[in-house]
Amino acid sequence: MNHSLQIVSLVALSLASMSITFSTSAKGYLRSDLGLKNDTTGLDSLGLDFTNKLFQIDMATVTGEARGTTQRGAIRPMRTIQSEDIEQLGAHSLRDVLRSQLNFTIAQDPVLGASMKMNGLGGRSVNILIDGVPLSGRLNDNIDLSQIALNNIERIEIIDGPMAVEFGTNSLAGTINVITKTDIAARFAIDATAQYESVGVQSQSIALIKNQNGMHHSLHFNRYYFDGWSPYDAAWDGFSDYLADSARTQLWNPKLQNTLEYKAHYQVNNWLIKPRFKGIIERIENKGAPRQPYNEYAFDDQYFTRRMIPAVEAKHYGENGETVELMASYQQYWRSRKAYTTDLTNLESTTLDPSNQDTTIMNTFQSRGSGHYFVKLPLKLKAGYDANHQTFSSHRMEGNVQSMTNVALFTQANWAVENIRLQFGLRIAHNSMFNAPFLPSFNGMRKMGEHRLRIAYARGFRAPSLKELHFRFVDINHALYGNLNLTPETSNFGQLSWTWNHQNLELASQIFTNFVSNQINLVDQLDDTFRYQNFANFQAQGVKINGALQGKRLKLDAASSLISSQQQIDTDAEFLARNTAWECSARINWNAAKAVNIGTSIRWVGPTQRIISSGEDTVEQMETDAYSWCDAHIRYTSNSQRWSITATAKNITNVSQILSASSGGVHSSGSTLLSWGRSFNFRVNYRIESKKHD
Repeated sequence: MNHSLQIVSLVALSLASMSITFSTSAKGYLRSDLGLKNDTTGLDSLGLDFTNKLFQIDMATVTGEARGTTQRGAIRPMRTIQSEDIEQLGAHSLRDVLRSQLNFTIAQDPVLGASMKMNGLGGRSVNILIDGVPLSGRLNDNIDLSQIALNNIERIEIIDGPMAVEFGTNSLAGTINVITKTDIAARFAIDATAQYESVGVQSQSIALIKNQNGMHHSLHFNRYYFDGWSPYDAAWDGFSDYLADSARTQLWNPKLQNTLEYKAHYQVNNWLIKPRFKGIIERIENKGAPRQPYNEYAFDDQYFTRRMIPAVEAKHYGENGETVELMASYQQYWRSRKAYTTDLTNLESTTLDPSNQDTTIMNTFQSRGSGHYFVKLPLKLKAGYDANHQTFSSHRMEGNVQSMTNVALFTQANWAVENIRLQFGLRIAHNSMFNAPFLPSFNGMRKMGEHRLRIAYARGFRAPSLKELHFRFVDINHALYGNLNLTPETSNFGQLSWTWNHQNLELASQIFTNFVSNQINLVDQLDDTFRYQNFANFQAQGVKINGALQGKRLKLDAASSLISSQQQIDTDAEFLARNTAWECSARINWNAAKAVNIGTSIRWVGPTQRIISSGEDTVEQMETDAYSWCDAHIRYTSNSQRWSITATAKNITNVSQILSASSGGVHSSGSTLLSWGRSFNFRVNYRIESKKHD
């Protein structure tokens, strides 16, 4: 679409500070300001846009920021993983990416999927967002990381510590925002990708993109298939059929996963409307061992999972820069277990009785709205609401169906002068099941030439889940109960960080402390039953140092962190001995030629102490083995930029499990499943596009 613009530009030039401001306006467009400043503070933000392309603005935003800014200008320190990094790692899902990140521990369960720890706290204390919307549908209070495919991801932003004022519950450890692509480079494009990994993984994805008349539409489909893995498998897997003997059981279960995504952006006057949909369908096969004495049959399971996430966002841009944002979403999480016996002589199956079957359904309705006011003044205000209603259906719940509603009001005040920026936040909530705490936060940033000093305090909380409140599971081996008297877990988090940028060199350091009260877990009632209770406290302190050097063709990154944590398993008892976790990482990226990129990354995780129960009223300190994780890649991109090939050697050190040994001996005391060992991944991408739109 062609436009004839008559633009009036006003240029204010201050020779003393070399400060230049461009103001542009035109009929049918919002006024836009572009500021440049030639001083030692560096350029923290830059923006020039028109309303007929409003959807471009959001590409510059970062998690928790009121307006678009750069990572250097953000008020919180943040880790960003770009789509190029995802491609070079040969990553299929969020699990594969986080495995290479400092302060993350990834564990795999054959049935429950991939879970994590972040800064010493489990996955139930980490809030995972998809385009700023908290993801619901947790199994055992964890999001299965392997269900979040990455073929359509622009970047991943990771923030340490609670963001409870903005997003509510589940962020005691931190927040991960997965941001999908908004491809506006061409009028029409087709983008196709195929991957094969030597352990028996294959995936295919295709994206259709259209941009015309100020509107954007994209449709993306991804198929992921994994035929399972065990240590005795061949190094190069040819997708062989199942065997009817002991080899039918696998350490990593076979999985088929299909993902469909649709996204649109269009403008109505000064409103930007963004509807979207994400659907995931997954099947996991859990093959049992042949039963004695004749090995003629086996007990098998199939686990079916379905996620449906329609959502719509609307953003209004006022003539003076004020904005109003609205969001509404519905999420359905459906998981069903089908248990049956398989006759290994003819492979016919017979469904077991209903007590061995299970279906869990979670429905979440969420609406959030906020407004940004006084945007031209040093003191800016953001105020909004956040409403959430969740239902949980399962025959293992009291009454089979339970629900919970949470409604909150929040506000943030931002005050900024030339070199100082302060942000104060407060969230007040009402919950239908318990008393919700007041949640304050404070963030500050001081610019000092090439230095940035940031300070943060936040109170976080994790609401008791409906499972923890209403669970009831009794069989011959279990007697597990929820507890209606649970109170939210709360935390007090503090962080101090420093960064220094000089030309192509960046150095940074962070220290943090986190104290979590009223942790919830199953507690033995000493009568052969277990009940969820608030019983424990947790604290952690940590330090992280990292540096980056960017050359014309070579980029180097290195980082090291040390986290020390303590657990208190009874509020009347002393804290147990400290657990320490030391990690180091390094990464090299080299543009060997115009079309060739070569790189490698390594992460070393030192021995980690853990406290486990070793009997009634006794605990024991255990230590997990140290391990190293190393990847390497080579990528070729055609001169036309239409196609590329990436080969990645993953987990070169061949780590599959971490053993835990007692501090007083060398006997194994269990292990954590990490990976399927060394593998090789090949990725081919091809893109067809028309000329850029007007």
